[in-house]
Amino acid sequence: MARRLLIPLSWVLLTGLGSCLCLDALAAEEERPPVPVTTDALGSLLIHPTRDAPATAVSLNRTQVSAEINGVIAEIGVEVGARVTQGQTLARLDCEPHAIEVARVRAALEAGRSTHAFSLLQLENARRLSEKRSISQEELDKRTADARTLKADVDRLQATLDGALHTERKCIIAAPLNAVVVERIASVGDYAVTGTPILRLLDDENIEISAKVQEQDLESLQQARESFFIIRDIQYPVTLRTVLPLMETRLRTHEVRLNLADAQVVDGSTGRLRWVVGRGQIPADLILKRGTDLGVFVLDGEQARFVPLPEARPGHPAPIDLPAETRVIRDGRYQLEDGNPVRPQ
Repeated sequence: MARRLLIPLSWVLLTGLGSCLCLDALAAEEERPPVPVTTDALGSLLIHPTRDAPATAVSLNRTQVSAEINGVIAEIGVEVGARVTQGQTLARLDCEPHAIEVARVRAALEAGRSTHAFSLLQLENARRLSEKRSISQEELDKRTADARTLKADVDRLQATLDGALHTERKCIIAAPLNAVVVERIASVGDYAVTGTPILRLLDDENIEISAKVQEQDLESLQQARESFFIIRDIQYPVTLRTVLPLMETRLRTHEVRLNLADAQVVDGSTGRLRWVVGRGQIPADLILKRGTDLGVFVLDGEQARFVPLPEARPGHPAPIDLPAETRVIRDGRYQLEDGNPVRPQ
């Protein structure tokens, strides 16, 4: 006779109740309302670590215009602050002594040319006579040598005249480049000798930036995507031109030179060179921990997706490699789990 299995009624009731509770929990999970959240584009949230160094704007040309010959300064035709162009007359020396020298050498040259022309006629006559054997070979050779000597004298006088004209032109002192007059050093009536400074010019069109960069920051500057020269909170874009192969021993800094792009900065202006280091980073307050991972929540359609950040450290900004248009969840992130439904506000 088969034995009948008896199941206590209480166990049946408990089992049925448990099943109902599980079903209710699953239903509640499925019907969980979306979490209201706010989002921002990742590009607007990123912070960019920077470095900076002291920097100064320097002109490529600070020219001191000096006399190239001796003479009395007869005129200075520009004042401090005047803008001059290349070739413009700045000052003039009394040129009468040099003009006299030009006239003297020119007269000597004319005399030399006449003498040389006469010697050529004598040489031609000597050749005709030599053909008739009416003159000795020695006399013909002498007249040939005389003609060559006089030709050399003419060439020497021509060179002397060219030199005198060149000196005379130096009576006019012209601007070597486009610049601004920043100082008058000499005065009208002064006797100038070769090398006497008369004016000081500043090239304000060719300015570059000089900065002192710490040795450990040099590599980041060379790899920087952006760099700026900053004066009173105004940023001027610059690009690295060169690193001088010298290091200041005490401070362990290198001097770098940077090109200034399309900006008028006054020579001698001091400021800071600032450059962006590495990739953009997401702020530390947006980073959450889920399980053993640190990361951020992003909007994926109508759900929240947790994106782990392998380089993240607690309390520090972290590099993130997502498109700039990615929507990062800001408000409401603390109560989220991966895959939760959300409702952007």
